[in-house]
Amino acid sequence: MDPAGSPSRAPSIRRRLATLVIASAVPAVLLTAWLLALDYEGDRQTVEHDSIATARAMVHAVDRELVSLTLAAQVLSTSPHLQTGNLRAFHAQALELVHRDVAVNVALSDRDGRQLLNTLRPYGDPLPRRSNAFHLGAVFEDGRAAISHLNTGSVGGTAAIAVDVPVLRAGKVVYSLALVQRPPRFLALLQEQRLPQGWIGAVFDTTGTIVARTAEHERFLGKPGAPDLVRRMHEVEEGAVETLSLEGIPVLSAFSRSATTRWAVAIGIPRRALVASLFESIWLAAAAAVFTLTLSFGLVWYLGGRIAQSIRALAEPASRIGLKEEIVVPPLGLREADEVGQALVRASRMIANAEHRAHHDGLTGLANRVLFEELASRQVELARREEKPLSVLFVDLDGFKKVNDTFGHDYGDKLLCAVAERLTKAVRGSDVAARLGGDEFAVLLVHADAPAAAAVAGKLVEEISAPYPIDHHRLEVSASIGIATFPGSGDSAEELLKRADEAMYAAKTGGKRGYRAA
Repeated sequence: MDPAGSPSRAPSIRRRLATLVIASAVPAVLLTAWLLALDYEGDRQTVEHDSIATARAMVHAVDRELVSLTLAAQVLSTSPHLQTGNLRAFHAQALELVHRDVAVNVALSDRDGRQLLNTLRPYGDPLPRRSNAFHLGAVFEDGRAAISHLNTGSVGGTAAIAVDVPVLRAGKVVYSLALVQRPPRFLALLQEQRLPQGWIGAVFDTTGTIVARTAEHERFLGKPGAPDLVRRMHEVEEGAVETLSLEGIPVLSAFSRSATTRWAVAIGIPRRALVASLFESIWLAAAAAVFTLTLSFGLVWYLGGRIAQSIRALAEPASRIGLKEEIVVPPLGLREADEVGQALVRASRMIANAEHRAHHDGLTGLANRVLFEELASRQVELARREEKPLSVLFVDLDGFKKVNDTFGHDYGDKLLCAVAERLTKAVRGSDVAARLGGDEFAVLLVHADAPAAAAVAGKLVEEISAPYPIDHHRLEVSASIGIATFPGSGDSAEELLKRADEAMYAAKTGGKRGYRAA
């Protein structure tokens, strides 16, 4: 016998509706009031849960922005101009990065926060000491990237966020390289979510200071958030709290805090919007009760069966939405159920697309640095257990800047896509091609020793260096390739990639269009 209260013993929608039709008006009203109370609480919990999920998605977008800025800074920190001390040439290189809208400006500082250059000023102009540079200790002492709080830039004089990475020379940190971004970039991320009218979205740095806000952004920029909200965000990574907005409006604030950057996103839902849904439900329920009492028992029985059928049909696709695969919901014959079904379809697509974007380059579709390093680490461990070789190729295009300068960035992007296609066709299906950023690529060759890797590198040099007929133009670049082989060149993915990078620079120094093993 099934225990009482199990799904098999619970009243079905059809039986519940039939009972309401037969029952007298007073019990129906009382029951409706009770159901409305439960429905309101359920709606409130649903809004809270969905808002937390939205805040979580938004904080992931903020994380991607900060991580992308960090990766760009790390790539720029490997500039040969920094290694040779040619800061004037590096200033010009950094300006190219600013012109590509990767950051609003680039700064180079020493251990004491003295700025050696800043793209907001011509090279050689006197520069002030960096303001609020307390986070530089992590860069120089720990050799790791650090993200500043929101502060006023000492050169630009406007609110900004800096991502600093160490610049190494002979294994020692000699400079701190900062890529700077401003709050409007994070405000745009909030606005992309198109929150309902009256809702308030905000981005906070690690101190609880407002970096961006959908309502009165300029007024509250740089101000601390509501005290109750900030305190709760420091206690737990995500949740909700009832408080007053900075305008004094009672709100339910749902938030999520990043475990990576410790930044947070909060969504404030006005309490009046939640209560309004209750009154709306009361009027709808009253109208539905009058209508239902006028219907025949047979019609209610039929409709109840159709509703139950539609709801049951949503259970299976809803249970699969977390599997990161696209789901299909056929027409269910009920508008609301169809809307929920389509919402489930859209949500599954968003999850699948977000998963793909997080691990693939948006321009070429190749694996990005994060995915490449993850796959390389796995293959190194597998190669270590099986005692088999493994090789990493670091590919850098020669002459790519000339293509950009001559034909424009659109042709540069088309050229990068064409190079990615040749890379993919030139390697085996078991190998992994990735774009690390800019005009730098990498290839992971599984079970390939040094001679095999050299053969592939030679083939790639020829393939990549062949002309590219694009839109009636003949674009030409060449390739310099560095090779690192496990276990001879290193025993970790990070070390292999670093050694391959060094070998690539050696090949480029040796005359370009060629390859060299570490």
